[in-house]
Amino acid sequence: MSLRSKIYGYSSVLFAVLLIAVNLSVYIVFERISISNEIKRVEAEAGSIVTGVRDSAESIPPDDLLRAYAPVEGMLRIVNEDGTSSDPVTTATEPQLNEKLSKLPYKYESQKKSEYTRVGQLEYVWVSVPVIWPDGEVVNVQVTESVADTENGLSVLRTVLVVVTIIALIPAIISSRILANRMTRPIQQMTRTMSDIQSSGQFKRLPLAAQSKDELSTMGQTFNRMMDLLESNFERQERFVSDASHELKTPLTIIESYASLLQRRGKERPEVFDEAVEAILSESIRMRGMTEQLLLLAKQPEQWNIQLEKLDITRLAQESTRAFREAYHREVYCDDPGSIWVISDESKLKQMLFILLDNARKYSEDAIEVRLEAKGQECRICIIDTGIGMREEELTKVFDRFYRVDPARTRSGGASGSGLGLSLAKDIAGAIGARVELKSAEGVGTEASIILPVSVQTTLFS
Repeated sequence: MSLRSKIYGYSSVLFAVLLIAVNLSVYIVFERISISNEIKRVEAEAGSIVTGVRDSAESIPPDDLLRAYAPVEGMLRIVNEDGTSSDPVTTATEPQLNEKLSKLPYKYESQKKSEYTRVGQLEYVWVSVPVIWPDGEVVNVQVTESVADTENGLSVLRTVLVVVTIIALIPAIISSRILANRMTRPIQQMTRTMSDIQSSGQFKRLPLAAQSKDELSTMGQTFNRMMDLLESNFERQERFVSDASHELKTPLTIIESYASLLQRRGKERPEVFDEAVEAILSESIRMRGMTEQLLLLAKQPEQWNIQLEKLDITRLAQESTRAFREAYHREVYCDDPGSIWVISDESKLKQMLFILLDNARKYSEDAIEVRLEAKGQECRICIIDTGIGMREEELTKVFDRFYRVDPARTRSGGASGSGLGLSLAKDIAGAIGARVELKSAEGVGTEASIILPVSVQTTLFS
């Protein structure tokens, strides 16, 4: 059974059960109120009969007295204290019913008593009232009266409630089907979209109502976000495969060429051996770095395990420049403006700083300066070099993957690189809530800045 059929069936049955329960409750309550009112009415009428009978008992013969006060469609009987009874007076229109009424069992009741009883197919109210007779004897005046009118009214009510229940079920069933269709429509759309994705290989989204905020809309939004994530992961995977096959081809070709050269002439010419080993080692190191950067770029920022903590960027910059200076034996100066505190990820911030320092090293010969400043609501780490610089039109392209200032994408003049560093730095900055800016002039140098905005900066620490 489909989900739509289940919703349709369950909701229809539930509505029918509720409707029947409500109508049944209305009928039961109305029936009890009606019977209670009839009993009170007959009791009041019995009280009037008792008063009249007692007042006229001495002047009117008993049989005439009973006939005078007998209720319509009922019976009047006087029961003595010893259990004997006078002949009852019946007033039913049907002779057979009069016979049944007169044969009803009776007994003396010491207290007032009322009952709702059935004789044949008709309902009656029976009331017994003790009375002190003029001669001092205590007797029961027992009144039995038909409540056929009330029963007819209850029968009409039953018919009306049954008809109303049947009529009300029709729109209930129709609305249940509409509800089932409406509730399952997003699921059907999702199923069709998944089938389309499976058959076409394209990532598609569910159309959503702009103003809807129910659970089904939330499910659709979650599905669309999942599609966004899958599409992003797929694009990153495709880009990784394309980049790796494109960029690793050159170092592998160089390694293969020098290995072939070693095989042919390495044993005979030591200078060829040294050149080949150095080139193979250099390309292997470059290929390892490029692979690590490609793998990191292939990950979603959510998978980078960002851990934000309170950092003194002055201390972090000084430690990083000291390590860089010792590793590359380059002059790197870092100023000391005092502690500047921010909230960021230390390892990712260091990685960005090393990427920018490495770029400055590759494209400049002179000393590199690292300048720190806290201005307004922002903190800046500026890496300044006096190298070859860039033209203004190149500044918008340097963050593209594999873009290098050298249009031939060759490694000359010591300015070697894969063209992935600034692209990786930009992704890291987005992940930790920072941004990277570049200022450059050709032949003058470049200034690269890591900017921590207000959203990640702590303006006051105790």
